[in-house]
Amino acid sequence: MKLKCDVCGLENGSCNRYLMRDGRTLSVCPSCLAFGCDERSKAARAAHKEGRMIINNDKKADKKKGGRR
Repeated sequence: MKLKCDVCGLENGSCNRYLMRDGRTLSVCPSCLAFGCDERSKAARAAHKEGRMIINNDKKADKKKGGRR
């Protein structure tokens, strides 16, 4: 499932979703999470450190099975 990064706007299969303190969700690609310098990237890094990443159970189950083929 491809998500659209809320920081750079690109669709990426590696985007992660984070629950913000105000209850909204934010999708961020790994590149923006690591190297972004705007407020959304900083908020996503803080959410990542606090463990507020939203984990998709379907994706997690696929990983245990060996991924999609």
